[in-house]
Amino acid sequence: MTFHATPMFPGDLYDTTARVAAAAPVTETFESQEPSETWSQFLQLGWQGVLIDEAHDGAGASLGDVAAIAEAAGRHALAQPLAARCAVVPLLLAGLPGASDVLRAMAAGEASVCPVLDTGPVPLAAVRDGDRLTLNGRLHGADLTEPATHFVFVATQDDGLPLLVLAPRDAVPGHASTWLGIDGRQTADIALSGVTLAASSVLAQGEDVYTRVERASAVGGLLACAQTVGAIGAMIEQTIEYLTTRVQFGVALATFQALRHRVVEMYVAYENVRGMVRRQVLDLCEGPAGSAPRDIALVKLYLSVTGRQVAESAIQLHGGIGMSRELPAARLAMHALACSLQWGDRFAHLDRLARPALH
Repeated sequence: MTFHATPMFPGDLYDTTARVAAAAPVTETFESQEPSETWSQFLQLGWQGVLIDEAHDGAGASLGDVAAIAEAAGRHALAQPLAARCAVVPLLLAGLPGASDVLRAMAAGEASVCPVLDTGPVPLAAVRDGDRLTLNGRLHGADLTEPATHFVFVATQDDGLPLLVLAPRDAVPGHASTWLGIDGRQTADIALSGVTLAASSVLAQGEDVYTRVERASAVGGLLACAQTVGAIGAMIEQTIEYLTTRVQFGVALATFQALRHRVVEMYVAYENVRGMVRRQVLDLCEGPAGSAPRDIALVKLYLSVTGRQVAESAIQLHGGIGMSRELPAARLAMHALACSLQWGDRFAHLDRLARPALH
């Protein structure tokens, strides 16, 4: 009984990311304001510029290339915000004149923009007065696992007009409440009170903001699925290796038919989700990015359920040691669970699918 997961998008990006991820320490310290060694390598490799067009010094590559990075990172349960900063932000800022300098700095690894697109129960309030923009409210769910030089977020005027705002991190002071996720991601809610920015911080407004946020969030969810596919493949490999080497009652655990059936169920689930995610990424590569938010919502919903089932199976088949954080398969299981919550959990995607305007 042997198995080795085949990458959805094999190539140099996958191989390089896998090598860096394999050498990453199991526990990294995210409390420092300095980027981790792993994230520094990704910045130097130019991963943030993969999806940025060549006019802004990026590689102008496809979403499939970013999916290769995400899948390789998922195989090693990396918590770094690759999907957010290598795909969501470039899509969000593409074609906006006010974002040109930041996009070039991102491609060079000199800037890193944290997207905060969850508006929460009460949207962030904005008041424009001449050349100033005043903000009051709260930024919800900023992924600060790695330091960010800028925030890009949505604020709403009194008349309901949405604004897409880009601001340096230091220009957005406020009390931050932070949480550490089960896979090591660090998320913060930041309370803003009377924060004043230049009016030029507004990059877009109106319906264009909704369109950009919808598209970028959908792609973020799809890349979270790619990370989950990588994690599931690695979990199956490690589970099979454990069952073939662990001996109980004088025989290898892999000889027990009931356990083999459970592994087969994990494998069938893996092949299903791998095919679904790969097909969706290819569809987006052939057309405008983010053109099928309904299809992506369906894939994310399915992955949210399947990822949890495979994670639970991997833990149970490892027995008691499966509950140990030191076990790689256990960390992969927690990573798959965390990815299922990124860019909307299964309930959020059910709500999205119920919206008549989603097509």
